[in-house]
Amino acid sequence: MSRIDRIIVFAVSLLAASLAVSCDRETIGEKYDGDSGFAFASSVLYAEVSGDDKGVLEIPVYRGFDGDASQARISFMYDVAPADAPDPQWQEADPAGIFTLTTPKVTFATNSCEAKVRIRFGDWNKLKTSGRYRMKLEILDGISPSQRSSLIVTVTKKLVFTKYGNCTYFDECIFEKAYETEIYKAEGEEIYRVMDPYHQGLVEEEYAAEGWMGETPDYVQFTCTGSHIDFKEFATGMLFNKTHMAYAYYPSKYIWGRDFSKYDAMNKKLDDKHFRLYAVYCLPSFQYGYMNDGIYKIDIVVK
Repeated sequence: MSRIDRIIVFAVSLLAASLAVSCDRETIGEKYDGDSGFAFASSVLYAEVSGDDKGVLEIPVYRGFDGDASQARISFMYDVAPADAPDPQWQEADPAGIFTLTTPKVTFATNSCEAKVRIRFGDWNKLKTSGRYRMKLEILDGISPSQRSSLIVTVTKKLVFTKYGNCTYFDECIFEKAYETEIYKAEGEEIYRVMDPYHQGLVEEEYAAEGWMGETPDYVQFTCTGSHIDFKEFATGMLFNKTHMAYAYYPSKYIWGRDFSKYDAMNKKLDDKHFRLYAVYCLPSFQYGYMNDGIYKIDIVVK
């Protein structure tokens, strides 16, 4: 019996659930509106920072003429509200001491229309991957006719991945055997990406030939906290009945009709070379029914 035939047999038990930043720091808007005074390019800026930034974020301020040297005073406020709060809570300093304004006065050189505000964020490794850090800059005097004197800056940490090694990837729900691929790790973080883990197996085990192969994921990403592993749901590339994409869900994140949360603890980093994930296989386009018994192992072994 082929792998596809077994999935068809096992999937008879499908359970229908209840019916249920920019990376480049570009800003929006014209650079300057008016022929005098100072202004930001826009009122909002999203920035990703990495170790390559060497702990400094630079933000341009503009003036409408290129005359003699001059200065603009800048204030700095930091949002200390919880991430899910509806409104910011501004303080005059970052209580953690990570973000600081190093240019309370920015100086425009003679014949220059642009100067730089500099925010120092110190050790990049102290930033949390899931964190969003929000600050407000304000020009205190000499405002241009555009009135763009205030800027909300939201900073996130950019993940930089480097190759961790070659590995085997075995999804026991989908495959008969393990397949070789590459695994990458984020610098300074216990975050891993297994690259293109489904394409080869779906071809070799005849899913593609039978029309059961859809778009495969570029990578599967998971995070280790100590020995515990967490991951977001991902498409496997396998189309059940040539129609419904099978997704792998972290056990407790499958919430439609049955509680699999007791299996969360089985997701473990066994050592630096061996990672074991357990997932619920779900068909979102088929009323979130789960496949088979719901829980299957994904074994990742680094060579």
